[in-house]
Amino acid sequence: MDIRTILSVAVIGFHATAAVYDRCLPGESCFPDDPVIINFGSSLDGKLLLPYMKEYSDVVLSRDMIWTKFPVGIVVAKTTQDVQKSVLFALKYNLLLSVSSSGHDFLGRSTAHGSLQISLANMTDTSINLTSTRNAAGEMTCESGNTWLKVYKEVDKVDRVIVGGSAHTVSMGGYTLGGGHSPMSRTFGLAVDNLLEVEMVDAHGRIVIANNQTTKIQHLDGSVTTSKDTDIFWALRGGGGGTFGVVTKFTYKLHYPATGVAVFACSYPIVRNDKTEIGHLVLQKFTSMLQNLPSEWGGYLIGAGTPNEDFSWGSISLFMNHYGPYNASTRSYMDELKNFHPEWQFYCQYKSKNSFLDYEVTTKDPTYFNSYLFNTLMQKDSFTNDWFRFILTTLGTPLPQQGFLSFTGILLGGKTSSTGVHDTAVHPGFRSALMSLSFSVSMTGSNATGLREKAAELSPQLAVFGDGQYPNEANADLTNWQNEFWGSNYHRLLNIKRKWDPNNMFTCRECVGAEDWMTPQSDGSSSHGPNGPSSVLGK
Repeated sequence: MDIRTILSVAVIGFHATAAVYDRCLPGESCFPDDPVIINFGSSLDGKLLLPYMKEYSDVVLSRDMIWTKFPVGIVVAKTTQDVQKSVLFALKYNLLLSVSSSGHDFLGRSTAHGSLQISLANMTDTSINLTSTRNAAGEMTCESGNTWLKVYKEVDKVDRVIVGGSAHTVSMGGYTLGGGHSPMSRTFGLAVDNLLEVEMVDAHGRIVIANNQTTKIQHLDGSVTTSKDTDIFWALRGGGGGTFGVVTKFTYKLHYPATGVAVFACSYPIVRNDKTEIGHLVLQKFTSMLQNLPSEWGGYLIGAGTPNEDFSWGSISLFMNHYGPYNASTRSYMDELKNFHPEWQFYCQYKSKNSFLDYEVTTKDPTYFNSYLFNTLMQKDSFTNDWFRFILTTLGTPLPQQGFLSFTGILLGGKTSSTGVHDTAVHPGFRSALMSLSFSVSMTGSNATGLREKAAELSPQLAVFGDGQYPNEANADLTNWQNEFWGSNYHRLLNIKRKWDPNNMFTCRECVGAEDWMTPQSDGSSSHGPNGPSSVLGK
């Protein structure tokens, strides 16, 4: 059986999608012949994986397995030139493109049924420049496939730190392009606030190097043009991944390390084993302390609605990191919480760490998971009695199919509030928020029936308390995603999208420009989008 036949079997059911996209799929006369496909794969420094290959099944799964889709081929790129060749190949044969790095996207934007997927996971080169003229502490350039744990280890070797995520298996692509919050954001800002430069392959196959001063374009004929129009760099600082081009390299600011890191962890039940509900008092105490929290402190507020071994129920926990040693005056700010009803606590303690890496290596990521998320950006006036009731009621909501609810709120404010609301593309609500609060509706089994609907039901109930949403952790079924993700910045983003990618070469659900092609369906899929018709391979 030839490649075209194998691929046409693998994507039965995608032709309605292709008709709307006006993109070409296997089985159609426009699709490239076997020798063309083989020659394309042979031209790469990396690999072209097709559905009949064992390696394909090893890499096709999304980390959030709910969103696994089946591309017609996966280019495991090794170089920027591999990415460029893939974009040009898709342009020549009118193929649907998708882009993935570590595959953690919670909305399914990094993959698509019937697409040619570009995987950046094997692009992991790094370089460090400690004599940078752009940043006193130096800078680091990372290819998009690097994971944050690897990056933390590299910068630690040269006695520096970098703003990144706590999910160690996550790469920088979608994380940074969506804004990128961090345990150190209150000290150093969001990832986009620390981004100095990007290298990108655009919708025409050109290689673009963009920063806040210039945009350099290497054209297909080898000529280079330089412009002071930096709109694409602005858009990439929060405008989301998968829509403006394929970013192959990121250059970030480095920072000098603190002389130590103090860690604080404090946890309470929601309902004590004597059936006394204390959750609202704990939340009131936690959130009241956020209003004047020193910027050296960052971390997470985490809640879960599960029974405990001592017959109490639920938990509300604060996991904090202080960018500075234990004896620093700002460290003692948490003493007030440590002394708050110690008889209620599961635990409440400080620990000293030698470095940020020493703190970060204790975090463990699940390899795969099954979750639907929803989010809001909590403001100073968001922590009301109605919000307390919503949190406790939601955590106590029974879910079908062995589902369970939890939330994670990463603390914002501090340095994140010092950047102007239009200086980057993130939602203006980021700049006044004290917390990015995300709920997860997860399951332990394989049956997701009813869980997506529950997340979609709860999402607007949470959103009323905040201003905007973090697109990397938002609900997949929003109707007003343009405003929720980008607010007053969206109009400029859409104009930049139409300028740089007028034919929607790069498309994904709830991405800038998606309204030009996406029509939501009652089942939550999209007749115009990559998450539309199902594959016979299992979705």
